[in-house]
Amino acid sequence: MNIRKILSGRSIITIMGLVILLLPLNNCESPNDTLSINDPNRLSPALFWKTGDDAEKALVGVYGPLTTIPGWGRMMGAILTIHRSDIVDPYPQPQVNDAGTFTVTATNGRVSEGWGSLNRVVSRANQVIANVPDIEMDATRKKQIMGEAYFLRGFAHFYLLNMWGHIPLITKPITNVDEMMVEQASQDEVWKSIKSDFKEAQSRLPKSWPESDVGRATWGAATSMLGKSYLYTQDWANAATELKKVIDSNQYELVDNYQWNFLASHNNNKESIFELQYQSSSDGNWGASGTPNPWRGQAWEPDVAPKGYTSQKSVDVNQWVYDLYMAQKTTSGETDPRAYATILWNYPGAKVYQDDFKDAFTGADLNKIWVRKYLNFDRTSSLTPGSWAYSDNNRRMIRLADVLLMYAEAENEANGPSSSVYDAINRVRERANMPDIAQGMDKAGMRSAIRDERVRELALEGDRIFDLKRWGIAYDRFSNHPEFRANSGGTLDPGEIYLPIPQNDIDANPKLKQNKGYN
Repeated sequence: MNIRKILSGRSIITIMGLVILLLPLNNCESPNDTLSINDPNRLSPALFWKTGDDAEKALVGVYGPLTTIPGWGRMMGAILTIHRSDIVDPYPQPQVNDAGTFTVTATNGRVSEGWGSLNRVVSRANQVIANVPDIEMDATRKKQIMGEAYFLRGFAHFYLLNMWGHIPLITKPITNVDEMMVEQASQDEVWKSIKSDFKEAQSRLPKSWPESDVGRATWGAATSMLGKSYLYTQDWANAATELKKVIDSNQYELVDNYQWNFLASHNNNKESIFELQYQSSSDGNWGASGTPNPWRGQAWEPDVAPKGYTSQKSVDVNQWVYDLYMAQKTTSGETDPRAYATILWNYPGAKVYQDDFKDAFTGADLNKIWVRKYLNFDRTSSLTPGSWAYSDNNRRMIRLADVLLMYAEAENEANGPSSSVYDAINRVRERANMPDIAQGMDKAGMRSAIRDERVRELALEGDRIFDLKRWGIAYDRFSNHPEFRANSGGTLDPGEIYLPIPQNDIDANPKLKQNKGYN
């Protein structure tokens, strides 16, 4: 079934509540007290894992946290990812923009929500992986369910590791409190598990689903994330091999119009490899997956919408991003069309939602650069007609253009700027009517060109802070450019490259060690 549909409406409440009762709680303040309660309404796991329908219900629970407010509905969608990059400059807003202004603490609720959301995915996936093999059901569907669960566990661990840096690695269902009291694993151990999960998913998932199942993980999603994991660990040859499989599969194509990737009218297009299925709702709550009727819309839009078009303090875009777009012209001598789809500035005919740019701002704000990508200009502001979950403009987590650029990077690092590297980056540029990059580059020159192209193509899609970290330049980037945080004066200390482990978890588990910079 369509993931958007199976997570929609009140009909899912019973299923989600059932799954939640079967699973261990994450991020609880008093695990001993919580686990000692005898709940007469709790369904014993021994009575649940019996049928194929049970397996399907449990799998719904694994997908569930991704699109809630604590997940990519809001916290993961912008506050803990986009706000942390050098692309935007957040305005101070206590307990909301702290992660982006580098003033965040271990007690910050936004950090706890993101951490808890991802750990719920891990916990629920562990249940599916442990219990579904023993269920008598259709063998093909069982294989697929296992593949989806492996993918989602690897996906959650990928983000936990890259955002928090030092995490526990729990790959089996928790049956007692002692099993929760574990130390953080080494990054190598977590990467090994992530890659293993994506390989397991790759071997089980179909290349495509019927339209009725849109939004489920596929072979292409698993292979892309496996390649991305190799890239992040500088295993260049394996990264290139896996990413090339996706490119050569011909399952995906670049859409004709770059901006279609960020419009609800073009959800689930031919470029999209893995896409979170948002749903529009005027009736819901801020709760996590498993609470009654949680919102699952694109609620992070107000966190990046321009000042005056949101109830939040907003962000503006740093000047260097605009300069990068303006540094090159299309083959017909015009501005890179990706700039118009990504950022807002005072150019002739510019609109901010339904208003003319020149009328929307005054004073210094008229000369600033603002976010455009993913904003829904059918509205009059980011919070009209009033619901945080109004927009069902899906989040494209993996798309072909990113795979092409990751492949170009991996192949260049492995073998230098071969013809296949040029072909991959030029394929991305051609869609935007940009000229081919100059021939005759050395490896370092091509590395720089690819990094710049990742900004032009992928700015404000959430991965920039991860790129800075994996290239080893995050701290230097911010320390050398205090203007990137001119709105707050925030500074990134060397120990604050990663987010803090939530204090509740540190207090509950004495074996956990806080990340540097937050003691």
